[in-house]
Amino acid sequence: MTFDITMQGISIGALEIRFYSLMILSGIGVGVFIAQREAKRYGDEPDHAVNIAVIGALFAIIGARIYHVLDRNEWPYYSQNPGEIIKVWNGGIGIFGALAGAIVGLALYVWWVNRSRTERRGLPKMHVLRWLDIGAPAFLVGQAVGRWGNFFNQELYGPPTDLPWGIPISAVHRPAEFPFETHFHPLFLYESILSAIGVMVLLYVGRRFAPRLIVGDMLLLYLIWYGSERIGLEFLRSGNWLVGVIPTAQIVGGLLVTMSVGLLIWRHTHRPALESRGEEAGGKERGRTAERRRRRRAESKNHG
Repeated sequence: MTFDITMQGISIGALEIRFYSLMILSGIGVGVFIAQREAKRYGDEPDHAVNIAVIGALFAIIGARIYHVLDRNEWPYYSQNPGEIIKVWNGGIGIFGALAGAIVGLALYVWWVNRSRTERRGLPKMHVLRWLDIGAPAFLVGQAVGRWGNFFNQELYGPPTDLPWGIPISAVHRPAEFPFETHFHPLFLYESILSAIGVMVLLYVGRRFAPRLIVGDMLLLYLIWYGSERIGLEFLRSGNWLVGVIPTAQIVGGLLVTMSVGLLIWRHTHRPALESRGEEAGGKERGRTAERRRRRRAESKNHG
């Protein structure tokens, strides 16, 4: 049996373990941990975080791959090699597509749970916006960890640089016009660091300003942070998917930031009406959940 370690992964006989896939799975795992802690803080059931992660990850991968394949720079290759489209482990995903897919997966899971609960009265319903708030820092930490998969696949790098943290790129992935000794900006690292900082900011804001937040605010803050992050990093990225002369990611990021800031301002301007419709109901459900937990603890003590 042969054993081989390369930049891309580990091969044990016919079994190949790709570091790219391991980093994506690690990002999902850390995201689930964060989501479970946030669910407890919100008074929701943390077990849902695992189910949402599984379904959300599946839809996220599909959305991310569609976004990448439809890239104007990539489509000529995939249109001629359709069998390569499903080979996600070779790299090539779009985070905006992953975000859209994850939201669809979460919404479908919440719909399915709520539908089953209508048949069993007494169980509180789940709310999509509240679970998107719970998932906001989890999404971002998943991106922070998962981006390291781009390092092992030697993708998502920027222009040449003499900075000490510049990275070498193999001849297979390096543009032919650059010599072997050229180092490049590690865009994956920049995005990973910025996303990690964003996680800390979201967790801080969620706790420090909890009384002032409306359900859905954490999702909007996530979109503002990540949209701004991508707008900045796209200036360093080469081979962008362009609309005219503007990178598509900057257009999408700009729209997300603009709409999210506008919604955030509008929602807090109309806060009383929003709270009376949604927040109050959510608070009652959290109260019922907490009461059930207190009863279960009391019953277990009595039985003990």
